[in-house]
Amino acid sequence: MKNKKILITGGTGFIGSWLIEKWYKNNQITLFDNGRRNAFQFLPLDIQKEIRVIRGDIQDIDAVKRIVKEKEIIIHLAAIAGASFYEKEPLLTLSVNMFGTANLLKCLLNETPEKVIIFSSSEVYGEKAEDVSEDDATCIGTVGGGRWSYAVSKLAGDHLAFAYFKKYNLPITIVRPFNIYGPRQVGESAISSMLTNVLKKGEIFVTGDGSQKRAWCYVSDLVQAVEDICKVKLDGECFNIGNPQAYLTILQLAEKIKKINPGSKIIFTDAKKTEIIVRKPIIKKAKERIKFSPSVSIDEGLELTLNWWIKNISKF
Repeated sequence: MKNKKILITGGTGFIGSWLIEKWYKNNQITLFDNGRRNAFQFLPLDIQKEIRVIRGDIQDIDAVKRIVKEKEIIIHLAAIAGASFYEKEPLLTLSVNMFGTANLLKCLLNETPEKVIIFSSSEVYGEKAEDVSEDDATCIGTVGGGRWSYAVSKLAGDHLAFAYFKKYNLPITIVRPFNIYGPRQVGESAISSMLTNVLKKGEIFVTGDGSQKRAWCYVSDLVQAVEDICKVKLDGECFNIGNPQAYLTILQLAEKIKKINPGSKIIFTDAKKTEIIVRKPIIKKAKERIKFSPSVSIDEGLELTLNWWIKNISKF
């Protein structure tokens, strides 16, 4: 993409930092973020200087109204995520993820963006999500379970987005990422937590028996998918983005990390109250519509990520 005015909400986070690195040379990028997670700090200073960063809260509709003006591409990443946080703060999770998205969509009615990409979540498919497509049923767990406040808030955001597309013809595309990982992942994730602990303590923690399965997708593959979506008219569409070829259990993941970090020890901890048992996407639609083809294997991705963590572990 070239010569675009781009807004990234939640842009100082992990995925935002990668989109910045991809687009900063030829575009005008504005970030809107409350600063809760800061992967932006790890970008080279010459890149940081090119980016406009506005501190603000996606729940503040007046602030959102100001920052969307005259933007051509909007990437909506602003959200509460991380299991430990939404277990403790389900109300804030619901408010930020639902009402924050509603604020953004409402403010865009007076604008003329070319593309609005709303980031959803694979968690909308529930705890058993093996080989799920975009047309499969979405589901959530029991009411009152903190984990599901996140899933239902992201699902509500999806419904809002589609409703705004249908009623107002906003050029919205929804992306559902599946277990994205890589350097600069400042939020909670299995891989970032494992790497932090293995480098600090020589220990790799596995919850339960480690039989939970995930399809792990390296962040550069996601970023390429987002750029490809920006290039094609895909209004009112939803895409699973993940790597079904990198499908392994949490224990297998821990063993791979142990292999590339000899001398570390795997430690089993109590299972979580609510856990995603399996998560693997069908990406046929993305392959057909945007030629999406994940290129980074789990072994290559883990090595790239570990090497970055080694250089930056003192900051975690």
